[in-house]
Amino acid sequence: MAERLSFDDFVVVMNECFDRGQELTFTPTGTSMLPMLDGREDTVTFSPPDGRLKKYDVAFYRRRRTNQLVLHRMIGFDKNGGYIFSGDNQYYYEYGVRDDDVLAVVTSFTQRGRKVVPADRRYRFYIRRMMLKKRLRIFAVKFYRFLFHKK
Repeated sequence: MAERLSFDDFVVVMNECFDRGQELTFTPTGTSMLPMLDGREDTVTFSPPDGRLKKYDVAFYRRRRTNQLVLHRMIGFDKNGGYIFSGDNQYYYEYGVRDDDVLAVVTSFTQRGRKVVPADRRYRFYIRRMMLKKRLRIFAVKFYRFLFHKK
């Protein structure tokens, strides 16, 4: 039976696994990473970050203001060298995430029972498609606001 832990307890368990040289697998909740991750059946396996993140890495990090734990994709760097994150199912970006906020990086995940690793060709194609769709959604929202919300 799966056990639901508090955020703080989860971080303690995660760090204990990492200290023993193990990866950690869990089932994430929420909808921000749909369609890649469905919180009802998909799992994520991650390990501690090994240096700076690379563009499109999926990372588990803590938001400084709210102390909330988040699993999102790193999509770039801001002008101060911080990371820019966004969920695949979101059109807004989160700026200013720093290296010490990042707790872990996804090394693989299961999707509908199939294991996927970041080096998988189909996964790389998925990332490109999602980033294009995200840019198109942002443009569509801005265009809609321009047309219908003039003051």
